Order: sequence, then C-alpha cells, then structure tokens
Amino acid sequence: MAPNDIIITVASWEERFWLGFKRIAEQSTPSTVVMYYYKEYASVTKAHRDCVAAFCNNRGIKVLGAELCFQDPVASWRALYDSVSSLEACGKNVMVDITTMPREAIWTVLDIIQDQGAIVQYAYHKPAAYNQEWLSRDPGRPRLIFKLAGVARLGAPAVLLVLTGYDPDRVRQLMVFFEPKVTLLGIQTGEQFENQTLNADRHLREFKNEPGITCFDVDAYCDDRGLSAIETQVKAYVQDTNLIMSSLGPKLSAIALHYSHRLHPESSLAYAPSNEFNPEYSAGIGETVVGVLTPWP
Repeated sequence: MAPNDIIITVASWEERFWLGFKRIAEQSTPSTVVMYYYKEYASVTKAHRDCVAAFCNNRGIKVLGAELCFQDPVASWRALYDSVSSLEACGKNVMVDITTMPREAIWTVLDIIQDQGAIVQYAYHKPAAYNQEWLSRDPGRPRLIFKLAGVARLGAPAVLLVLTGYDPDRVRQLMVFFEPKVTLLGIQTGEQFENQTLNADRHLREFKNEPGITCFDVDAYCDDRGLSAIETQVKAYVQDTNLIMSSLGPKLSAIALHYSHRLHPESSLAYAPSNEFNPEYSAGIGETVVGVLTPWP
C-alpha cells in the first residue's frame, strides 16, 4: 500500500470500518482524513467515529468531514462536492475506502476526486463473515445518481444492467421502477461468502426464464473488477438505448461501473437503496483489496 496524503471514508457500525481504517492509516500515514457519516445512522456510528477521531488526534492527523443524508441526495452531493473540492487534491495521493461507503457516495467521490487530478487508490476490506439471516431488506425508491445520470434519448427503450447481490427484491424493484425493455443481470461468480447459494442460485431461479432478461457472469474480484464482462454487454446497447447501470453485488463491482460510466458518459448510474440494514451486517475483518484508479487497457 503506497503512502497517502488523504484518506476518504464513510463511518459505519461494522467492525471492519474501524479495523480497516486503522489498518490503512497505520500503513499509509495520512496528513488528512475525511470521514463522512449518514444522519440516519448517526447514533450507531458515533462510537467508531470517536475511535477514528482519537486515533487521528493522537497522531496529529487533521479530520474533516460532513453529515450526509439518504433522504436528501442533492444536499449530500453538495456536501461531498464542497468538502472534496476543498482538499485541492491535484497530484496528491488519495485513498478512498469504499468498504462501508454507499455506492451513491462512491461514484460521486470518485468522479469529483478523479476530475481534480488526484492519484487515487481504493481499498475494500472483506468481512470475516456476513450475517447468515439477512443483510438488507425493504427496498426503497431507486434513483439516478445526481450529476451522473447521463443523457436521455427521447423515444429510445431503456436497458437496465444490474450486478446482483443477495437481495432479489432490490433487482425486482429496479425493474419495476425503470420498466426496461431488456434487463442484463451480471451474476457474481465463485463460492465466497456462500455466493453460489445466496446470490447466483436465487437470481437464476427468480429471473432466468423471464422474457427480456439476459444473465451473464461477472467477477468483481478479478483484476479489472469485472469491467471487461460488463463492457461486452454495454457495447451492444449503449449507442441506441437509455442504458441504466446499478450495482447490488460485491462493493468492488462499483469500481467497474465507475469506469464503464466514464467510458460511456451518456449512460446512467442508479442507486437502489434499502430502508433497513441488519445491525449485525458483518463480523470481523478479512483481506484488504487495494487498487489504483487508472484506466485499464
């Protein structure tokens, strides 16, 4: 892991937020930490936010940040834009810890910081284990990402590309909301965290035989985070449709969709919120995956 001037993160009640932050900070010795938190979860993230603040105070690290709100995406975008822009990050080494960062925030932060000319790394800390009962439920109203909603083609059909996770109801919610002519489901490969049973099998059983749905394999843990598999699907539709892309699968798949949207800015990124997350979402911390945000060949 290269030294970093700045770490950007979003606070969580999960153990891997605090343990992962400490792992990165001890290795990369930042001068500034930007720690956001969501208003809706302020009380349950406070203990870990206090841990980060104490850690930084003991080492003379400046701590910045802002409150975000799931119910007000425009105000949250403004808070992210104002705070990230104030970093004057051009040429600086910036680590974006995406582990407990909602995809809406990931795409916004990466877009802003990349436009600034920063040297960007990203980190994702796998958990030791996920909760076996449930992770999220009660899907909320999907929305296009502010400033990353592409260019609408009047009269053209909608095509929806979704990278699936453990909740088929969120996929269904996206389909009902956007009413696509074609739905492309990228299903994560592998046996990690019972993926085959809890993700692949569930989605194939639910959607495979429905008209207008194409399923394809994607691997967010490979070197390009699944970009090549996604691009194979995207290139067949992006020129003539309103292409909407969303990630519900491994958090690293959001990196691939960030790249795909940069390649095809006429496409749209969509966020599918959940109204409830399990307080015991995950336990412990596992491997840390680190990458550099540079274009792949």
